[in-house]
Amino acid sequence: MVAAGYLETLATNRSSSSTRVKGTLAGMRHIAQTEGLQTLWRGLGPTLVASGPSTVIYFVGYDYLRQWMGKQMRQRDALAPHEKYASLAAGCIARTAAVSAISPIELVRTRMQSSATHDFATVRRGILAEINAGGLWTLWRGLVPTLWRDVPFSAVYWFGYERWKENVYEPLFAAMAAPTTDHSHGAPQPDALARLATAFCSGASSGIVAAVLTNPFDVAKTRRQIERHANLKSNTVQHRTLSGVIRHIVSTEGVGGLYAGLAPRLMKVAPSCAIMISSYELGKSMFAN
Repeated sequence: MVAAGYLETLATNRSSSSTRVKGTLAGMRHIAQTEGLQTLWRGLGPTLVASGPSTVIYFVGYDYLRQWMGKQMRQRDALAPHEKYASLAAGCIARTAAVSAISPIELVRTRMQSSATHDFATVRRGILAEINAGGLWTLWRGLVPTLWRDVPFSAVYWFGYERWKENVYEPLFAAMAAPTTDHSHGAPQPDALARLATAFCSGASSGIVAAVLTNPFDVAKTRRQIERHANLKSNTVQHRTLSGVIRHIVSTEGVGGLYAGLAPRLMKVAPSCAIMISSYELGKSMFAN
């Protein structure tokens, strides 16, 4: 919410420095004081609606593809040494499917967050008018920039997650494990708490790296989706391509403009990645038993 408000302020080309929101806490205070505390939760409804199908498609799709690709690669001598990259490919495919499925809901959420006056009824009327003018594909406006953000994010995230887990946190939390002997195989089984801590920290670390690398695409996606509403004097979208949005940001605000909203994004991504993956791993372990 803070990131969307900050990007709207930049996009309206307001000259007064007092309208600029600088810093995450300052942004939250500004929104709460000028638009009400409840505004910080604007767009929560569409977010909750989208989270169910998105999570199922993403995590289940990744898990299935990762295992299937790994099995196929192990059966081929030329591909076996590169099995670790199966997580990268599986993450890309699963995220593409999930993002494409919920793109219309994402559009509604972004529109609602872009202004205090954009409640669901207002957003719905605006989107219906755009559908009448431009067709049903209007619901997928911003899909390409979103894919440019989320697909590389998923590739970096899942590849990094496997590497962080294997090379850093599994050895680090090995001392926490209280192994019990598996009499069927005679091998020690890691303690559930150690597995949970490993997944949590690996998810947070990989999420931070992925968020930093893909933030420019997040900025471009948000700008493109709210540009029409941020500039009330214009009835057309000024920048129709991702590259056009990025070039405009760099030319008017410098490279630093591509990292607008990075702090609140990290505050969201790090804990959400950690909680999601650790909950998923815990759930798999519980149902497996």
